[in-house]
Amino acid sequence: MTLAAIFVIAVEANAMAQGEARWEYQGVASTGEKVYLNLDSIQADARGGGYFFTYQIGQDRPFSFTPCDGRFQVVKADGVTFEPMLEPQSEATRKMLRRVCTYHLSQ
Repeated sequence: MTLAAIFVIAVEANAMAQGEARWEYQGVASTGEKVYLNLDSIQADARGGGYFFTYQIGQDRPFSFTPCDGRFQVVKADGVTFEPMLEPQSEATRKMLRRVCTYHLSQ
């Protein structure tokens, strides 16, 4: 089992133990799909410099990472490697990244 897969399982198990996950609406993506952020999934990278999180766009729920520089990347199906860094294409994804990077500061 990969580190990313273990992290996802741990985050989802934690959310299940606490009840239903808290999903926050972020807006509509450039594709026309609604974007939601799983607030319970936001975790600081143990190495520092960013956050792991899960979001939903349409029916997909990608596990992702942002170094909080306005970009993000999605874990590949192998659970080990990540896609190249992406620039947000909509206000909804920009809002999502701002929320991820400031969430723990607001707690």
